[in-house]
Amino acid sequence: MACTAPSMTIESYPEGVATGTSTPGEQTGLLRGRRRRHSFHSARRLSCDYDADAVFLRVELFLAELERRMHWIEEYRKSHMMQVDASLKRAYATLEAVRDSCSHASGELMGGGKKRAKILVETLEDRYNDALATKETLEQKAQAGVRLMESFLSELESRAHAVRGRGVYGALDDGWKAVDSTLVHAREVVDEGMERARRAKEALRESIDHAIQQAQKHRLIAYADLPHPWRVNPHILHGYRFHSSKIECMTSVFTFSNELVNIWSHLIGLFIVLSIAFYFYPLHTNFHVSTNADVMIAAVFFFAACKCLVCSTLWHTMNSIASQTLMERFACVDYTGISMLVAASIVTTEYTAFYCEPRSRWIYILLTMSLGIGGVILPWHPTFNRHDMAWARVAFYVSLALTGFAPIAQLTYTRGFAWCIYFYAPVMKSILVYFIGALIYASQVPERWRPGLFDYVGGSHNIWHFAVLGGILFHYCAMQDLFAGAFQRAQGECPNLSA
Repeated sequence: MACTAPSMTIESYPEGVATGTSTPGEQTGLLRGRRRRHSFHSARRLSCDYDADAVFLRVELFLAELERRMHWIEEYRKSHMMQVDASLKRAYATLEAVRDSCSHASGELMGGGKKRAKILVETLEDRYNDALATKETLEQKAQAGVRLMESFLSELESRAHAVRGRGVYGALDDGWKAVDSTLVHAREVVDEGMERARRAKEALRESIDHAIQQAQKHRLIAYADLPHPWRVNPHILHGYRFHSSKIECMTSVFTFSNELVNIWSHLIGLFIVLSIAFYFYPLHTNFHVSTNADVMIAAVFFFAACKCLVCSTLWHTMNSIASQTLMERFACVDYTGISMLVAASIVTTEYTAFYCEPRSRWIYILLTMSLGIGGVILPWHPTFNRHDMAWARVAFYVSLALTGFAPIAQLTYTRGFAWCIYFYAPVMKSILVYFIGALIYASQVPERWRPGLFDYVGGSHNIWHFAVLGGILFHYCAMQDLFAGAFQRAQGECPNLSA
């Protein structure tokens, strides 16, 4: 999102200085001194209607500026900041603590602004609790905290420039004193920042409107024209859709774009899986000797495969919608489809491995179903969807897939390791295809090597889609082999099993 705050860079203190502390008496004494000079200082309710979204957006913008505005002070701290008094050093330590704490919560798709606002408020309350004492809600405290820290930085910027003209120590010492003197004043003018937050929110809206206008004019836009929340893969440079309505997103399925392969690879794959489920599978020999339970397990796999393909198609169709909330929800839908497919695939192996051992069979199946439900819920957590968490998402799904090998210890003990190798051999093709596709997707290869060359065809997401479809088809073939082996074992191990 666009950042409209004025930008300058300042330096910061050394670790030993930045962490310097003063007694609570020094802090409160400073605040009481300011109160005595301002008779109008009293607790009051803000007249402004606090808009939560605007406040959290204001926090986002301030934190984005904080990193580089403190950079200049980092350059000066080693040689010039040793003589600053302890109370002012602690003020800088507060800025540094807010920057470091909030940096760990950056990059989330949903709920990030509120989380960073809470971290900012908690950090300030540890050091300047009295400055936020008159504020009641998180939004009010966050806005007051941003205004307070903005005053710190603004005064430091103006004073630090004077270093070059009249000496380092005198100018910076004056700067820190001026920072401290703005504490009470910042509390009185906190409402002014609300207007800036609203302007920032309008700036994001304008960037969305600009992207829509560009898309209406040129039909496809470049990565640089996308608003920040829609920027996922910086190596795909052109061919993006951006629409204001769901109908436009749906009709864009039939137009050329960088999502065309992603959409149609799984849409066509859906019809392939449906044809297997309703035509080829009923013709298979296994179908005619299967029990109702056997058919139900196969149906669960087909249902999960179809759901995965449908969810993926919906996501790639709707990810151009000019609504951040809807875009994020469709992304979560896509992840839930993957979780269900992985869990259903594992269930087929567990069902056939313990075909004549119902107790063990249902223990493993219930465990896998529990993990699958977790995989459906987890994608709705903001951290899971962060752009920098691609490897974490891959690791989760790979780990979920590896739980399919949980019965190995029991099977090795009861039937031998060689039997386990023989049993799992049919599913190794599908597992290998899934694994290679996931690695390619997470590493953004090959577009990382030649940005722009694979914008429309051949990108990592295209490869991942074909890997998913291939994995489904390979697992169907493996499932038929597993059922054939289970039926053979049933004739000797469980002769009382009803046909």
